[in-house]
Amino acid sequence: MSFVKKLLTTFFLLFLISNSVVSANVFLSNGDTLSLDNYEVNQLDISSEEKKAFGVTFNNDGTKMFMVGETSGNDGVADDVHEYVLSTPYDTSTATFRVGFSTLSENNKLRQIQFNKDGSKMFVSGRRVDQNPNGNFIFQYSLSTNFDLSTATYSGNSFQANTANVGITKSLYGFAFNNDGTMMFLSDGSTDGTSTEKVYQLSLETAFDLSGSITVIRSVDLEALQDTVEPVNGETEPSGIAFNQDGTRMFLIGQKGNDVNQYTLSVGFNISTASFDGGLHLGSSNPNGIAFSPSGLKMFITNDTGIGDLIREFDLPCPFSLFAGGCSSITENKDRTGMALAQIEIVKRTIDYSTDTALNRLKWIRRNKDKQNLTNLNIDINLTNQILASLTESVKIAADNYNSEKNRNKLIVGTIKKKNKEEDIFYWSEGSISIGRIGDTSISSTKIVDADALTFGADKFTDNNGIKGLAFRIGKNNVDVGTAGSNLNTDTYNITYYETSPIEGDTKFLDKIIGIGKLNSDLLTVIDGNNLKADRSGRQLYGTIRVKDEIKKDKITYIPSGRFDIGHTILESYKESGSGAIDVEKQHIRSKKIRAGLTGLHESSHEGINLKRHGKLEYVADIDRSSNFKYSYVGDHNNDFSETLHSGSLHNINGEVGIDVTWPNSLSIFLIYERLQALDYGHTDKIHIAIGYVPNKKTNYSFSIKGSDEFKSNYLLIKNINDYVINFELVNNLMKPNDFDEAYFNLIRKF
Repeated sequence: MSFVKKLLTTFFLLFLISNSVVSANVFLSNGDTLSLDNYEVNQLDISSEEKKAFGVTFNNDGTKMFMVGETSGNDGVADDVHEYVLSTPYDTSTATFRVGFSTLSENNKLRQIQFNKDGSKMFVSGRRVDQNPNGNFIFQYSLSTNFDLSTATYSGNSFQANTANVGITKSLYGFAFNNDGTMMFLSDGSTDGTSTEKVYQLSLETAFDLSGSITVIRSVDLEALQDTVEPVNGETEPSGIAFNQDGTRMFLIGQKGNDVNQYTLSVGFNISTASFDGGLHLGSSNPNGIAFSPSGLKMFITNDTGIGDLIREFDLPCPFSLFAGGCSSITENKDRTGMALAQIEIVKRTIDYSTDTALNRLKWIRRNKDKQNLTNLNIDINLTNQILASLTESVKIAADNYNSEKNRNKLIVGTIKKKNKEEDIFYWSEGSISIGRIGDTSISSTKIVDADALTFGADKFTDNNGIKGLAFRIGKNNVDVGTAGSNLNTDTYNITYYETSPIEGDTKFLDKIIGIGKLNSDLLTVIDGNNLKADRSGRQLYGTIRVKDEIKKDKITYIPSGRFDIGHTILESYKESGSGAIDVEKQHIRSKKIRAGLTGLHESSHEGINLKRHGKLEYVADIDRSSNFKYSYVGDHNNDFSETLHSGSLHNINGEVGIDVTWPNSLSIFLIYERLQALDYGHTDKIHIAIGYVPNKKTNYSFSIKGSDEFKSNYLLIKNINDYVINFELVNNLMKPNDFDEAYFNLIRKF
């Protein structure tokens, strides 16, 4: 066991900790001025299209922006809806004007614009100055191509707000919908000094449709709400209104105080539960409209400067909050939650795969235990990375010392006596490729999983006809979360000790596994076009006990088994950089799984070729799926969050089919396709490939890895068959398993 101790000692060199540190902004206080000095990042001059801008909104992915106003710009066309294309989502510095759509036949003095979910309907509010008194309308338009103004037509449906049954006395400015379009909210921007400024909540008979019945449910007095907060900095003539995703935050903006106001709703989209949080000054900019990106990390405000208009873009320290202590949970953003869950899933998957690789080796060696030589590969490892090189060198030294000691007294005049397999150390390797998809849930985006690994091992028979060995696994995991570009890239390094021993005759066995691991992750979370980056490291300890029996009937062997897996991983703290960054605490992830399965094995032979077909069906209960994800926002440490996240499924079915092919005294192939299917959602497909060779005088085989930043593998097979030399060489970048750099095949006749 001396070589095992050396390997374990060397491996601990991999347990290094790294962290990134970034600076943080500080939240504003109630009554402060919101300016370039804190969160403003862009100002887009739109005076060529509009001289008095009011409303602003975006399409679903932030690649288009829409704006309305009541005065023409340099184009000379009044009462237009303006469409802009953004080459970078939600980045107004990349905006270019595309097209305008005139509403003059229905509406002038435009105030606000909204769309339904898919962009097939557009709603525009404004004042019909040709009516007496001036009419306050919302008009509905149809778009044959979603979010494309060039395809817009008036639907014939409208809603008038200044009627007796609604209550708006003079000026309808802003309006907004709830998520499903069954509720509509109106802001009363009356300026006659005699009316009470209010926000109205209305119910729509048909979602996102003004043709049906529309009923006022409730209204709130803004001044009454604002009187509860000191200093009072409330807007009493709101021209713009917006909500966060679940309706628990409402924002109002207007020109009377040049303020943006924040309200908290204890019940989502119920304005009667609103409380005033405070307001921020916007200087003398005459703000009219307000909008947010879906994440709430970007806020957009339209400003009437008198000589030209601007759209001002702000990066907020946390979603939908202007003040300290008001940040929302990451569970409100599915990509955010998906990234947190992906880290847990990689941890558990790494333990499972490291354990399965060792068990696969035990399967193969037990099925081929009558072979004199059980070496799968002759391995030449050349690593320029110093840590990995020292590790592999320890493997070689330990193995060589062990074999030398065993064979010290077995030399006879230049020859070596035939050794018993119990005295040999056998070397092997395995490659694995796994792909999978974990579907969208209520809190997490879809995750696409791509993982591959190489494992190198050494083992030997024990005196009691058991087996013990050691495996070193290098893995690469890539997970794409959502569709915006969020990605988790993790390198794993694991050492696994495995042992099996008979417990009754030669059919019942007890398998024991213990291992340690190291993880290094690169995290990229993309939110509204912002790249939030971080590095995270971790270390893990795991073990497995499995009991199995072999029942032989004719040429079929049935193998029932029971298995218990346990693991504990510590992921170190990390801090993101970028707008809306989070500061995550050290995380403990525990794993416990119970398995019960049945394997079937059929053996046959033809012309010296041994063929084994096998399959397995296994039930897997993941009984410890929860982990606490503790964090705070870098810009707001007043709130600490602790989310209990559940990864995977309690009930799972694991299916496996495979084949072993062994040629006499030469080549062997061990192939397994495996699917882990969660009973509620998601699956992972995995392929194990082991290529083995029993050396002889006419065959040379080598496998090498070279590199530091990028690992280059070289596979070489040379075989002489009746004076024909077959030469096969494959060169590949292990970090890019799908791309083969070079491949050669030569057939040479020797004379």
